[in-house]
Amino acid sequence: MQDEVIFTEDNSVGVITLNRPDRLNALTYSMVQKINKNLNSWEINDDINCVIIEGAGDRSFCAGGDVVKLRKEVLADDGPPTNLSKSFFYDEYTLNYKISNYKKPFISLINGFTMGGGVGVSMHGSHVVASEKTMFAMPETAIGLFPDVGGGWLLGQLDKGIGAWLSLVGARIKAHDLLKLKLITHYVSSEKVEILKNSIISSSPNSNQKVNNIIDQFSSKPQTEDSVLIDNEELIKKAFSYDTIEQIFYECEKLVENEFLKIQYEELKHKSPTSLKISLKQIRNASHMSLKDELIMEYRMVQRCVEIGDFFEGVRAMLVDKDRKPNWKPNNIQDVDETRVNLFFEDLGDLDLILTN
Repeated sequence: MQDEVIFTEDNSVGVITLNRPDRLNALTYSMVQKINKNLNSWEINDDINCVIIEGAGDRSFCAGGDVVKLRKEVLADDGPPTNLSKSFFYDEYTLNYKISNYKKPFISLINGFTMGGGVGVSMHGSHVVASEKTMFAMPETAIGLFPDVGGGWLLGQLDKGIGAWLSLVGARIKAHDLLKLKLITHYVSSEKVEILKNSIISSSPNSNQKVNNIIDQFSSKPQTEDSVLIDNEELIKKAFSYDTIEQIFYECEKLVENEFLKIQYEELKHKSPTSLKISLKQIRNASHMSLKDELIMEYRMVQRCVEIGDFFEGVRAMLVDKDRKPNWKPNNIQDVDETRVNLFFEDLGDLDLILTN
């Protein structure tokens, strides 16, 4: 049986390879635990100068957490909730925060699908390198969740309309737009990614500036033909800059003669109503929060999604049975009132996420 994640040390460079290409390198709990452990070790190891993270295969960096496996194991243990449903997200969010504060250069080569949990183990790093193969999305509202792994914080720092659009619709964007939004630091064509990786290993840089100097030798400007924002940015801002889901729905419906916005509106109508409301509140809150505080908020939210939200039903409908007919509870926006929304943001007391630098 192959290792789900491979750790190598080469010329004082630690390399993490997510190694489940048949599952688009989706993260399991054991992978999260092993990455945490190795990063802790490398951070205090004077023989390691920097860290690279990559995905095996040529399709995906990491398409997210393996929520199908998580759901199966939690249900088998008579949950939710269970110790696993608590510890999986606790350790995953701890890992996301660790990466954001890592004391050595952390270089993410996101050469393929980068979604959900894959965003959390890459885009908080010091250097995020995308290619023309990169496809970014936070599609969690389709499975009764919300943009987590610190993704809500990343989206919350963007323009209100763009952040809400990416969060609520789960829209997919590529390298040109990622660079425009400063969600990545560099663009390198896919044919040069492996050469770049080998150059970093041979140079073994021990500072962010030295890493920049190496990547700059291979970087270029991404093509614009894959940009969603070039033609639709102002329309997205107009429709998604409101602070309630009802207002966003109203604006989308009003502008529905536009073909692009019609597609976005149809997408919204299939998402979990609860997830839409808590996701919008999350990213609006995140705009004035630190990543640390936002991750603590996310942990409160995710535990409620497991216990009283639509998460397990969403995973069933979209990823297990694939009937695409989730039984959302409640099933319409009007029935998700402020009292219900606020439940997802209540502190957990002694069970809250604790993060240390």
